[in-house]
Amino acid sequence: MEYLGRILKYLKNYKLQIALILFVQFLYAIFSIFTLTLLVPFLQVLFGQVEPVTTQPAFSFSPKYVIDTFYWLMGTVIERHGQGSALLFIAGTMILLSFLSNACRYAGMYWLSHIRSGILFNIRDDFYRKLLRLPLSFYTEQRSGDMISRIGADVLEIEWSIISSLLALCRDPFLMIAYLITLFTISVKLSIVTLLIIPAMGVILSIIGKNIRNYSLKSQELIGRMTAYFEEAVDGLRVIKGYNAQDYVSEQFRKENFQFYRLNKKIFRIKELGSPLIEFLCIFTALVISLIGLVAFPESFAANGSLFMLYFVVFARMIPPAKSLATTYYQMRKGLSAAARIYEVIDADEQIKDMENPTHITDFQDTIQFKDVSFSYKNDISDAEACEVLKHVSFTLKKGETMAIVGPSGSGKSTLVDLLSRFYDVRFGQITIDGISLNQYALSDLRGLFGIVNQDVFLFDDTVYNNLTIGVESATEEQVIAAAKIAQAHQFIMELEEGYQTPIGNRGMRLSGGQRQRISIARAILKNPQIFILDEATSALDNESELLFQEALLPYIKQHTGIIIAHRLSTIRFADKILFLKEGQISEMGTHKELMEKQGEYYRFCNAQKMAE
Repeated sequence: MEYLGRILKYLKNYKLQIALILFVQFLYAIFSIFTLTLLVPFLQVLFGQVEPVTTQPAFSFSPKYVIDTFYWLMGTVIERHGQGSALLFIAGTMILLSFLSNACRYAGMYWLSHIRSGILFNIRDDFYRKLLRLPLSFYTEQRSGDMISRIGADVLEIEWSIISSLLALCRDPFLMIAYLITLFTISVKLSIVTLLIIPAMGVILSIIGKNIRNYSLKSQELIGRMTAYFEEAVDGLRVIKGYNAQDYVSEQFRKENFQFYRLNKKIFRIKELGSPLIEFLCIFTALVISLIGLVAFPESFAANGSLFMLYFVVFARMIPPAKSLATTYYQMRKGLSAAARIYEVIDADEQIKDMENPTHITDFQDTIQFKDVSFSYKNDISDAEACEVLKHVSFTLKKGETMAIVGPSGSGKSTLVDLLSRFYDVRFGQITIDGISLNQYALSDLRGLFGIVNQDVFLFDDTVYNNLTIGVESATEEQVIAAAKIAQAHQFIMELEEGYQTPIGNRGMRLSGGQRQRISIARAILKNPQIFILDEATSALDNESELLFQEALLPYIKQHTGIIIAHRLSTIRFADKILFLKEGQISEMGTHKELMEKQGEYYRFCNAQKMAE
């Protein structure tokens, strides 16, 4: 129940609404019990089955006082205005009580809607903020479809299973207490017998609820996996069709879907068992109480048979709230499994975060240094050395220099720049900027120094303009256009239907690969960072576009500090320093001319590329 407590903590922001809900639900319970208490006298007075009460009864907090008062009022109405007026009095009283009862019930729902929507807003907001704070390493172990399922299906499950039960928790206990007080007032002995069934109900509910929670947790995990299959099918549809793999992926999904079908069938069957079981137990108890009341305690109802009738009318009205509470219990057990998956993410270790009182930096002054840096994606230190992506990397990059990083695929080039931006933290060694370790800087300040363009371009489902200005919302239109011109993107943008205000679709799929790449480059230029990081930034450009890119962008980067990862010689040969990485280690370092004269790894790499061209 830990997760339930955490969800209910959000209620502290809704104290006024909670007080109002509790108040109107209390009134609802009172009006409901009054309606039941008056039911028997209505009929008895109407059909002349009792003698009219001529003296107003003395006040007492009991059903007898209510009944006798009603006898007195009805007797007065009949005496003064006749039987027909009494009937109108009955109808008016019933209508008034029904209106007040249902008005209170609706008022509770009205104020609950504010709480219900607010809690869902807070849960989604906390979840999404945590997703943005978690390190990239977290997502290497999670499927994105499962994350989508958690913020979608799991949060909705919390809404339907827990938050929607709040009204029942506010209303039904009042009803149960009001009914129990009435039953005890009528007959203490029979009410004690009635209460004997409650422990038995509790045991049954506990067993059923435990099974529902276990099955529901597995069900939510399966929904996550199925959502991941949906996402992969959409993103990889070209590959699926191209390799005629429809039958294979359909079978994979069908297996998960069938497991979900079996689990949901069990959940529905167990869940639906509770309500009829409670109703059966209540009816069974009513019959037992009837026999006990008539045989063991005949004196309880001998004087007034209407009390016996009232007792069972009240007891019958206890069945719906008892069933509702039972259903609420099952729903909450089911919702807690979804809450566990939500809080698994919210409670995940952020790993990469600001230290206490971090150092702030707004301007790169001197050097970037890698000091004997080794890194592995494995968290297990005992296994890290065998899986190291970078091994004892050391170099210095001075402000204003442009450094190129080259090497075969898988040599650790992208990992190196990811460490510089603290997307991951180094395992061994140290990275410093201006002599201060990266983890001492405020993350927002550190990442504000870099403008990053990756090979795998990501654009948002928005307009060209909004994609360019993300993170730089204060940029003017002139600045946006200037950045687009440097990236050789302005011309094709103006040829789009609505120019800079053209929506580009999911992941920018309405644009070509080269167009997406140039928008990504323009986005980095608009940020005007201290340090440019271009990770295969020209890979999607044709030779002509790359030439234009070099003529426009390389001089711009020369005015800053640049790190370029590339394979094409035309992009890297003008770098002030070239690092050649092989198997996670720096095998050579120097200028293009120096390395070519050395005729080592870099020399062979360049010759192989010339032959490929």
